[in-house]
Amino acid sequence: MSVMPSAITVFGVALVTVSIFIIVSRITFRDEGVELHEEWEETRITISKSHTNKNIIIAVLICFGAGYLITGRLLFAAIALVGVIPVVNILNRRIILKKRSLMEDQYTQVLNTIVTSLQGSSSNVYKVLEETVASLRSPAKEVFVEILHRSRTGTKHFEAIGAVAEETEWEDLKQLEMAFRLYDTTGSNLQQVCTHLLKNAYDRKGNKKYVEATTAQIRLTGIVLSVIPFFLIVFMRLSAPEFVHPLFYTIEGGITFGIIVMMVLAGNKIINSMMNTLSA
Repeated sequence: MSVMPSAITVFGVALVTVSIFIIVSRITFRDEGVELHEEWEETRITISKSHTNKNIIIAVLICFGAGYLITGRLLFAAIALVGVIPVVNILNRRIILKKRSLMEDQYTQVLNTIVTSLQGSSSNVYKVLEETVASLRSPAKEVFVEILHRSRTGTKHFEAIGAVAEETEWEDLKQLEMAFRLYDTTGSNLQQVCTHLLKNAYDRKGNKKYVEATTAQIRLTGIVLSVIPFFLIVFMRLSAPEFVHPLFYTIEGGITFGIIVMMVLAGNKIINSMMNTLSA
């Protein structure tokens, strides 16, 4: 059995898969000329339809491409499509976590701006919010534009902050809502409260970065260990196809390969559960 045609086939499938992935990633861009209302909608911690469709295409390419690259059989590549939904969920979760992480990073900037405005003898809450909006970048800017808009239409500032916090799932804003509520109802020192919140935010940010650095090494180890078995299968399929032939052309071999896949998935599930518990 010739190794060269098999190698060319595998290389061609891999090249096509990567090419389609790059094309899909480039053509599904976000329009920069959207209206402010659409910008506000995109700050919510949700997955838009366009992102979902893009992730479905990517998941199909990943599952089918990986299945064919590893086994060299269309049957196994088709069976691998059962992993599309889990892969889509993983990709959607990455988008959500990226948005949430960006908002958490901008929370310290929000508090810094508020404290600076209050130190400048600005006791007008609306002026403080306006100065906050002017110094922020997306997506926090759109969030506070919406808060300012609701405040100007008759809603109390702390109620506007609370409502927007619920809609965007920006949990840190609930602390800011409480600070503004205390200021409005009891006349507490808003600058001191925000200063304490800022110090607490920096402490949490430092702890989070330490945990992320620790868990990143463990996740990378898990990924490497998960890839090694399939890398060896691909290598043996190209260098000694008769050696791995029974693995994909016999019932016993198919069952063995299925057990390998299930054990790898179970190991990753355990590692991710442990890391999520540690990060919580």
